[in-house]
Amino acid sequence: MKIYVILLPFVLFIVWVYGLGVVFIVPLFAASCVAVARIRRYQRADREYEVAYSQVTTYLEQLLCSYRRLGHAGKALEDCRTLFREDCLMGKAICQAMHILFTGEGVIDGDILDAAFASVERFYDSRRMRIIHRFICNSEKTGAESGRPADILLEDLELWKNRTKIYQSRKRFIKIECSIATGLSLLLCYVSRLLTPEELGFDISESFIYQISTVGVFLLFLLILVKICKRLSGSWLDGSGLQNREQRKQREKLYRVLRGDIGKSSFLEKHMAKKLLTSYVRGEFPYWLLLVTLYLQSESSYQALRYSLRETEGVFRLELERLITEIYDSPRSLEPYLDFFSCLEIPEVQSGMKILYSVHANGFEESGKQLDFLVAQNNRLMDKNESYHYSNLLAGMSMLKQLPMIVSCLKLLVDLVNLLAVTMGSFQNMGL
Repeated sequence: MKIYVILLPFVLFIVWVYGLGVVFIVPLFAASCVAVARIRRYQRADREYEVAYSQVTTYLEQLLCSYRRLGHAGKALEDCRTLFREDCLMGKAICQAMHILFTGEGVIDGDILDAAFASVERFYDSRRMRIIHRFICNSEKTGAESGRPADILLEDLELWKNRTKIYQSRKRFIKIECSIATGLSLLLCYVSRLLTPEELGFDISESFIYQISTVGVFLLFLLILVKICKRLSGSWLDGSGLQNREQRKQREKLYRVLRGDIGKSSFLEKHMAKKLLTSYVRGEFPYWLLLVTLYLQSESSYQALRYSLRETEGVFRLELERLITEIYDSPRSLEPYLDFFSCLEIPEVQSGMKILYSVHANGFEESGKQLDFLVAQNNRLMDKNESYHYSNLLAGMSMLKQLPMIVSCLKLLVDLVNLLAVTMGSFQNMGL
């Protein structure tokens, strides 16, 4: 209500400065109230996203460190619970997970730890959370050594935090630029009143065209500000990557087009299918490779691939099933690895699969070095892909700050044409 009270004098000031009619006060004030309400809603949502991101990163870091030190999932969760208040979302999620872990309430299949972690995942849409939970569940079941995999995940988590920090800082800078651009656009819209010659004895603000165009531009400015705030607002977490049914069907159809399983397809169909699937696989591959790398710390390469199958779906699952079948038929051959999404010809995928084959083919002594190289390669790949994704998002957002200036320039052009028409009319009257 305080903001609405402040808005009324602001709207009255705008109406007075730009010479608008009194009849426009109500629609301008109503539109301003609606816009401010929307903007505040996006701001509150953005603060909630930031809090959720902070809670998730703190929880995952503590979970990994505690599990690495204690080697027990329940004790690691107990350590995490001490970091959060019980009334916050993460505190409630951890308390619920602890309750399931100790009582087994609601668990049907007998996998209590997995059900406990799933209760936390329901509150937060984070792919890294899912990977870390699956790693701990697998370590608890197999009793595998957790030190090196935990270090890998902690390193990946730190790199993700740095990328997110840079991305969010650039988003804040774009918000400031958009605010400045809107303010300058408002000043530019006032220029047309200053260009009216006093000798004509005519104020352009008395023109009906000026009145309508000015009000329309202000309403458009409010709409642009709302759209900018909406576009710059969004979850800070890395989405789980789960596809809905329609997306999965569409990608499977594109996959069959490229594999030639549905008859002949035109060059354009294959080109579009390749382009769309390349974007999808390039984003999914680093997360899958990270999961395989974690399993490789305690399993053979073939078993690691089989275990990773449980965490994949859609097109990636189809290709992975084909890869596992071909490796089973030709366990020492490089061809199955090179044929993994070979129809897309993605260099990063081909390079990662070659390293994966080296881990499979080399002896025990060499596998450790190959795994370290695979981890480093995957970190670089994930950093490259996520940085590229963030750059694409920022490129689109940077265009938003140009919209207010474009609108104000068009407004100025309309006013100049209107002024020219009025001036020519005055000269004609003087001639008569």
